[in-house]
Parts: sequence; C-alpha cells; structure tokens
Amino acid sequence: MTRVFKRSWSATVGTTRIRSSEGDGQEFTVNFEVQKSTEREPNTASIRIANLSRDRRDGLEQEDSPQIELVAGYVDIVDTIFVGDVRDIWSVRDGAETWTHIEAEDGGRAYRTADVEESFDSGVPVITVLQACADAMGIGLGNARSVIADATLDTAGANFAGGTVLSGPAWRSLDRICRSCSLRWSVQSGVLQLRRAGQPAETAAIRLSPSTGLIGSPARGAKDDRTGKVSHSLRSVLIPGLYPGRVIVVESRELEGAFICKRVGFFGDSKGPDWYAELEAEEYAA
Repeated sequence: MTRVFKRSWSATVGTTRIRSSEGDGQEFTVNFEVQKSTEREPNTASIRIANLSRDRRDGLEQEDSPQIELVAGYVDIVDTIFVGDVRDIWSVRDGAETWTHIEAEDGGRAYRTADVEESFDSGVPVITVLQACADAMGIGLGNARSVIADATLDTAGANFAGGTVLSGPAWRSLDRICRSCSLRWSVQSGVLQLRRAGQPAETAAIRLSPSTGLIGSPARGAKDDRTGKVSHSLRSVLIPGLYPGRVIVVESRELEGAFICKRVGFFGDSKGPDWYAELEAEEYAA
C-alpha cells in the first residue's frame, strides 16, 4: 500500500459536496460510523462534520429527501463506503464547534414504505418479478441478473409456471421470491446483492495480512449452530473493496484461510485515532 498515512474523505449530500480539504486551506473534521451486513435490514451510517458555514448547514437541512455518498480512505486509495438515504440532518453547538449530524440508511426509505401491486401471467421469468420489486423500492438490480441465471424456483425452473401476484410491502415479496430460489438478499450501495446460502456474492478475494492492512490478531467467535461454521472478528485499515458478501483471504500467524465477510463496520475520526474497519467473517470452503 502507498501513502496510507494521509487520510482522505468526502461526503456528498444531495447536490452538496464536502471534502476533507477544500483547496483553500480550509479543512473539516469528520467522525463516522458505518454498519453494513448481508442481512436484509438496511445498512446504516452516522456522520458528524464540524464547523460547516451557516449557509452550508442551512443548505443541507433544506435538501429534499437527499441521498448521501461517503467516500473514505487514504490519498490515492479511497473507496465509497456508504450510499444511502438521509433520514435526518441537524446541527448543534458543542463548545467552540458546531457539529452537523447526518443519519442515513441504505435503501431505508424504500424498505419501510415501498409497496408493490402487480400480477404476472404464467411463465413469467423470475428476473422480471425481481425487477418489479426493485423498481418499487427504487433500487438497482445489482448482481441479480447474473445470480438468478443459475437459480431455480423450489417448484420448477426459472419461471413462475402459473404466474404470480405481488401485493403489499415490496421487501416482503422480494423475501418470498428469494427464499423460493434458495437465495439471500440485501441492499448494498443502493442496489440488490443476491447470494446463495453459504456462498459469497463475489469470489474475487481481498487478501488481509499484516503487510496489507490487517491490524492486530483475529479473534475467534462462536460456532453457528445452524450452519456449523465459525465466525472470526478482524480489524484492518480502511482499504477499498471491503463489503459484506465478499471473500476475504486471511494470512496471519493466528489465522489463515478463506472467509465470507458477513458484517463490516467502518469507524473514522479525521482528527483522532479511529480510521479502521471491523469485520465479521465466516469460514468459507470454495
């Protein structure tokens, strides 16, 4: 890795972009915690930015249902660590500083409010029905088309032989369809991520070792009674490509092998010690 000592970040809220350095000598302080998982519940982000101008604070708070994109890492090595819907923005004075707080969820608004009412004729492909759910939720298909190409319904084939009806919360219909195909789903950066039970969403692996960003020693967790697999907790620097559903190859004295990242938390404080990722990774046999 190169230049890992120089932190870099930016946050784009609606049409407003805030960077760690504005180019005029002005620098902002950011604190953030991002939590992402392979579960269907929305990923979340809590972000605080210090000492924005009053005009900027007012502009952010007046944005109409904006999205936020948080990018963080190091100079020349940054990655989007969160994209989602802003749930709330407010500013408070704390001593000599004014902090702007931003709470957001990845697909949260759609998860809570999106309904779908649609019927399909016999023989409709599964991907067409998934598209209807995704459209209702306002999210992209992500990897759904490639994953569903090899999936079949529990009943028969990749089509609904007798047609199907979607009615009610879109997430519930999506849940039903994915269960019928033995798939798991989540929303990652505003698009669907599908994966087969016990399998990664992407097989291209990130290697974690003391020389590539692994911090400290991995900690062994409990065995999952349902799957029989053991999860491990790991910490690394903020490096690109860490996201739930990805294969992580660990190379350390305490732990070696391939794992599926089930959860990742990103923790940042641009003026403090925090600038790292915490991962929960489950054993994976390719």
